[in-house]
Amino acid sequence: MYRPRSSDLTFPLSQPPPFRRTSPVADSGTVIVGAGQAGYQAAAQLRLKGYTAPITLIGDEPHLPYQQPPLSKAYLQGELAGDRLPFRPEAFYPDKDIELRLGEAVTAIDTAARTITTAAGQLAYQHLIIATGGAPRRIPVPERLEDRCFTLKTRDDADALGAALAKAETIAIVGAGFIGLEVAATAAKAGKAVTVYEMQDRILARVASPAVSAALDARHREAGVDLRLNEGVDFDSLDADIVVLGIGGVPVQGLAETAGIGCDGGILIDAHMRTSAPDVFAAGDCARGPTPFWEGSIRLESVQNAIDQANLIAEQIAGDGTDIAPYQAVPWFWSDQYEVKYQLAGLIPPGTTHVQKGEGLDGMAIYHFADDRLVACETLGNGAEHLSARRLLEHGSAPVSPADLEAAGSLKAVFKARR
Repeated sequence: MYRPRSSDLTFPLSQPPPFRRTSPVADSGTVIVGAGQAGYQAAAQLRLKGYTAPITLIGDEPHLPYQQPPLSKAYLQGELAGDRLPFRPEAFYPDKDIELRLGEAVTAIDTAARTITTAAGQLAYQHLIIATGGAPRRIPVPERLEDRCFTLKTRDDADALGAALAKAETIAIVGAGFIGLEVAATAAKAGKAVTVYEMQDRILARVASPAVSAALDARHREAGVDLRLNEGVDFDSLDADIVVLGIGGVPVQGLAETAGIGCDGGILIDAHMRTSAPDVFAAGDCARGPTPFWEGSIRLESVQNAIDQANLIAEQIAGDGTDIAPYQAVPWFWSDQYEVKYQLAGLIPPGTTHVQKGEGLDGMAIYHFADDRLVACETLGNGAEHLSARRLLEHGSAPVSPADLEAAGSLKAVFKARR
């Protein structure tokens, strides 16, 4: 659904700075709990910004840190090999003097002693970054379905689901959000009989506009997917070779909560990603905090958010103590279903008005305004308009009104005129 920008993941070709460790305090370094997108990004950015103290990146999975978005699409379809999932080859980590500890779970955090605990023992930290991500929401299923019921979050999840899909003929998917619909598209393209159960009256009801839902609904039905809207699944009578639960996710916050760090629907952070504990930060799907694009705090599940939050944390830890601007990154998301790319720039709060241009899957754009100011833009197959929206929503940019859009005809034209 969400793709990292290549510029965020690329190191310069020059040699890294020398790693001089000059004090016992610096020697405790930074410990990162979670080796997903946010954890990897924080470690990489710290070195890129000249941080020389130790960095320990701990992940409970056995795999090198890897991209998650392809798991429900290209990787599940067999179009992307497993060796292309990792962000970096194994040699990257020793080359950058990052201690990578895989297959190791952190079991405790002691914020007073400034230590974390794993099966290997205790490890001290000067700064701690919690990047434990999210986990799929699960619901009880009858015992007869347990062995054929899947969720999708990790590479191992995708491997298990892919092996089952290869043998299955009938697929039942619970939930018509991004993951459910991406798996539905993958399975339908493979010739499977797919049924999607959704309690709401339209697909993507929690994230997209009705016009977007209608366009993607038609594409799924065209592919043969049986969409059961306003309908919960009756597991007692369900007969399917595979059941996929795609009913959202929950933050992995138990470790922080047990340590006494503030949590409420995510690990609570301020506008600089700081938690309630000294020198402890949180980023990515596990964190809930403020953004200029939403009233109150919000937990954002996107690659963009994980990258930008991790970058801001690295800037603070590696910095010289000067003031750093709070988090102001434009949220953006995407989902690939069949040949269609849905993209959203910004967030859509309640009570917005909207303007729609175009119809169907090739070029539709829906512009959302609050108090006559552009706050979000949804597109189907219109990457240029999406990129223009992101640029125009950036902090410091002049607001875009409905009149501006009407006069220019598109955000691309507005952006070009303002350059």
